[in-house]
Amino acid sequence: MPAVWNPVETRRRFGLTLSAADRAKIDANMAPLARVDQLFDADVVFEGGGVLGTAFLGAVRLCAEIGIRWHGIAGTSAGAITASLLSADMNIDQLEQIVAHLDYMSFLSKKTSRLIFNGDPSDDLENPVLLLTNLALTGELGQYSSEPFRNWLDEVLKWAGKQTFGEMWDRSRIAADRQFKVVVSDVTRGEMMVLPDDLEPSRATVARPAEGGVPTLATVAYRPPLTPKQRNFSIAEAVRLSMSIPFFFEPGQLEGSTIVDGGILSNFPLWIFDDDTPGVPPGWPTFGFRLVDRAEAAPKKIDGATDLLSAMLKTMMVAGDRRYLSQRHQGRVVDIDLTGLKITATQFGLTNEHKDQLYARGYLAAKDFFANRWSWKNHLTLRGF
Repeated sequence: MPAVWNPVETRRRFGLTLSAADRAKIDANMAPLARVDQLFDADVVFEGGGVLGTAFLGAVRLCAEIGIRWHGIAGTSAGAITASLLSADMNIDQLEQIVAHLDYMSFLSKKTSRLIFNGDPSDDLENPVLLLTNLALTGELGQYSSEPFRNWLDEVLKWAGKQTFGEMWDRSRIAADRQFKVVVSDVTRGEMMVLPDDLEPSRATVARPAEGGVPTLATVAYRPPLTPKQRNFSIAEAVRLSMSIPFFFEPGQLEGSTIVDGGILSNFPLWIFDDDTPGVPPGWPTFGFRLVDRAEAAPKKIDGATDLLSAMLKTMMVAGDRRYLSQRHQGRVVDIDLTGLKITATQFGLTNEHKDQLYARGYLAAKDFFANRWSWKNHLTLRGF
């Protein structure tokens, strides 16, 4: 049995702390924001990225140390996992203990067929032909059941007392403004869904993406009351649907539709809380946390059908969001650079050293962003105020 990962030791080992000078710089950058109960208010969006989302934990630790209180919280795939735990109002020490004791491989404990042989799952998405061959021979739509993950998350949220969207709303410490949103892909109808909003389409309150995947932003109500269907919907089920990586996990079902990973249509839904009412500045910022690997961003070499299929899948998950970011980045995105770590999104057998590296990269990226790259004043200028 490997030793339990220790984030306290990780912070000591990597020197992950804020000096007095760091705090002074960050406070100066945040100063124009209104403080309530000694906390700064903000919304947050987390990108998808499989087990690489462990890096978000380090970033969230830094945000807790500088005193950010999250109101709107959203994510796709692995980002939705982080978002759900944050929305449950657990403090950063509790979140770290949950991840410290988490065995990611337990999520792969239930294959959809005994005839699926794939060895190490870390390279499955890099070899889509073998993956698809397995599924063709077994007649399955995914290699792994996502039930173990759903059950784990539901137990964690049960402990926090927030298993449904209604409970998340009613029992949040900031219930008057708390929003939690998850992006999924409805491949039956060929459309994106934002949960819980789109469980009742007439009640949807977020801007919808325009043709080409780029959102068209419009004035929307901030948070209308949830309908009974929305209130009673399971958060663990919503997140399970969002993280169902196509062909890797079996797809989910929702009201007659087949649902897969939300990253297929928006892996980084930075637009989800934007409300561009002309002449009205936002009350607080929205920060986006994104995973970056410069090696992955390099042009792909296409020598055969396998390369083409792999490149198409990756392009499908990032192209629309990249176009949107080029227009609406507005200095609010924290890029967590994972270049050189050589850890894949499906490398569920993370070692403690892997977790150390991901956590440290997340913490340091957030520290650099808030101390050196962001200020409320510059952000408002970029948005035209």
